[in-house]
Amino acid sequence: MTVEVPRVVTVGTPFRLVFTVNATASNFTPPSLEGFVVLAGPTPSTSQGMSIINGQRTSSVSTGFTYVVEVRQEGKITIGSGSVVVDGRTVQSEPVIIEAIRGDAPPQGNNRNEGARASEGLSEQDLFLRLELSKTNVVKGEPITATLKLYSRVSIEAINDVRFPTFNGFWSQETEAPTDIGFTEENVGGRIYQVALLRRYVLLPQQIGALNIEPAELVCVVRVRGGNQGRSLFDMFFDDFQSVRRRISAPAQTVHVRPLPDGAPASFTGAVGSYSLSVAADRDSLNAHDAVSIMVRISGEGNINMIEAPKLNFPINFEVYDTRTTDNSRSRGNTISGTKQFEYPVIPRSAGTFTLDPVEFSYWDITQRSYVTLRSQPLTLRVGRGLGSSPSVGFDPGISQVAVRTLGQDIRYIRTAMPVLTPVGRLFMGSVWFWTLAGAIALGFTGAYQLLLRRRVRNKDLVLVKSRKANKQAKMRLKTAGALLKQEHHTGFYQEVHRALWGYVGDKLGLPPADHAKGPVCVLLEERKAPQESVQEFLDLIESCEFARYAPASGVGEMDKIYKRALLSISNLEQII
Repeated sequence: MTVEVPRVVTVGTPFRLVFTVNATASNFTPPSLEGFVVLAGPTPSTSQGMSIINGQRTSSVSTGFTYVVEVRQEGKITIGSGSVVVDGRTVQSEPVIIEAIRGDAPPQGNNRNEGARASEGLSEQDLFLRLELSKTNVVKGEPITATLKLYSRVSIEAINDVRFPTFNGFWSQETEAPTDIGFTEENVGGRIYQVALLRRYVLLPQQIGALNIEPAELVCVVRVRGGNQGRSLFDMFFDDFQSVRRRISAPAQTVHVRPLPDGAPASFTGAVGSYSLSVAADRDSLNAHDAVSIMVRISGEGNINMIEAPKLNFPINFEVYDTRTTDNSRSRGNTISGTKQFEYPVIPRSAGTFTLDPVEFSYWDITQRSYVTLRSQPLTLRVGRGLGSSPSVGFDPGISQVAVRTLGQDIRYIRTAMPVLTPVGRLFMGSVWFWTLAGAIALGFTGAYQLLLRRRVRNKDLVLVKSRKANKQAKMRLKTAGALLKQEHHTGFYQEVHRALWGYVGDKLGLPPADHAKGPVCVLLEERKAPQESVQEFLDLIESCEFARYAPASGVGEMDKIYKRALLSISNLEQII
């Protein structure tokens, strides 16, 4: 039995409370509604459905009981369990906690409600994007949860051109990526918002220092009510709505990553979290030259997917093969949890009783804020005599066990006369050609070293490097714009042309993206003695692209003109700056 109710409500505002069970039900026992004012209900309802899949017909029945209630006081209120009887057994609902706030009216709109705000009343508080981090001060390898949410108090018709954040310096994995965006109510600063979860990630910082997370952004198509000035009283009875595109972005975030403290044990390889260790062999008795596997299993939560295989010490008469790793970890909630298993296949080459040293595994415990070392029990293997095996005592693995070969004679004749040596040719080493070739190699190496040294010094100047590559980068973006032009992709074409123009001028003039503004660019171009016509043509193209991105789609002919003008403008500026 399920309960449908807003999680956040406004004091004095009526709302619906619905209990639903997917069956034919009777004898509904309502919950205790202490703290609520019941305006209507419970109103029973029954719905039936039928579907045919692959020739098989299935039917369903749903029974609901609806209240209309309101609350008169702020705070959190618990809705108790309701119950019904289904086929002779009692089915109950789970208790639900809702929050009542004293604020303005609930948000009108989004995909489930009707209504809209006037266009002149749409502000940054009505529609915004936020990236929420579970923590911003961590140690290297400590898991972080990043949640991207959309907050709205207006009617949203569509969401497009979504650019999710990039996590440079982090290992990242999506844990939630809804394909159908659903809205729920949340209390934000005493106001009720419709909130949609867009993405949730688990992040593992891999670098030390201040790591910046670039902003996410998207475009919302918002349904707003148009102005009604100058209209008659009769016309005001009819709604006049229009769709407005609004680009919003989530502010950039900074995560401060500290190095792990000194004093790490020798068995520490970077594991952070909370873990347990178990070590076992698939059998403890075998014959020499038979294979046995030593299993090391690490379980827990943290950066378990990045744990390395612990080091095991085997006797010298054990032949050790490559370790096999099985990763059964996955992202759950705010961290990564599961099991990682390491299998060490070995083959004893001699008989005896062998005791393997305990396995040690160390990690940084997030809760205790200290290093923890886990140590297994010693592992004993009893190896019996197999075919071709030798006792363990005195065994030397460097000696090959091969049959002894008898030579035709045990002592060869030793010559006692002085041998006669005859010179054959001349050695190349020390000759004239040798020194000539060595000198040429030395000169070539010196020249190549000086060339690489000058290139390295030149590449340190990032502004100069960007300036040299500005024309190439602009051509690549215009090439992408040309492909979008052929596909008649209106928005993408103007975005690429806009990026090509601003990117070229910014790289040439050494301007960061935050300073891409028409005023500073005009001043710098005039300092470079750029003709007024070239500067004005650049500004006209920027305005055309910015206008076209939010205007109705233009024809292919107009896009082709913009494309040719952008090529010519960049070519003219290349000859000047």
